[in-house]
Amino acid sequence: MAYTPPNTFVDGNVLSAGALKANDDALKVYLHEGVVTADLKNTAWVQTRHIQAPILDPITGVQHGVTGIQGSQWDGGALVRCQFGTAFLTGKRYGVTEPTTLENWAAIPQTSFTIGLRKTVPHPTVIFHWWMESNNGPDNGDRTQGAGAYMWVTENIRDSSLGTTNIVPAHAQEVVNNHKAWVTASTGNPPGGPRYPYTLLGYGNMSGTKVYKTGRDISVGLVHWSTIDRSAIINWGIALEVYY
Repeated sequence: MAYTPPNTFVDGNVLSAGALKANDDALKVYLHEGVVTADLKNTAWVQTRHIQAPILDPITGVQHGVTGIQGSQWDGGALVRCQFGTAFLTGKRYGVTEPTTLENWAAIPQTSFTIGLRKTVPHPTVIFHWWMESNNGPDNGDRTQGAGAYMWVTENIRDSSLGTTNIVPAHAQEVVNNHKAWVTASTGNPPGGPRYPYTLLGYGNMSGTKVYKTGRDISVGLVHWSTIDRSAIINWGIALEVYY
């Protein structure tokens, strides 16, 4: 049967949030499992067989639908599955101190999607969301980088058809090295010691959203540039939306 809202409104009545939400919830149920042939307009071109279910790729976590694409990946929740950033792949390796150019950025593993766009005209809108939490340093035994060491993270959108890469260093977010190392009771900052270690520096919580329009097949992900020997990305998540 056709959708019938549980609550109706007339001029002069006061709207309530509960009534509006009940209508929205009923509509969600109807759109999910309530549409039947009789509800469709009787025309020559639309039938129930034309209502196409999305195609799910369980390996990449991406769902391809008629009106777009969506997907997400994350670190797994209670079980920590770290990713890492390091100066040995980026800044320190090439003897530079700031990410002012596009060269020598390194990908952060598992934080990317590669998608084949089903429709390219007009250009679809790609929205990429991400967040991460990291502990950066300390560079034990190597204080040459000291307080001036950072890890930068930003989005990378690669158009595989055109062979172009879109990395904007000015949009990168940074976290500083824990150059003061672990603070314990022995350093005069109790409580401390092996049971209560904590840091004054080196913790980072970053997030971002990148909107991009393209008509090609693309890869969307995160890259980093670092002058810190080691950065542990302990929590992270990425999500992708594409609208045709």
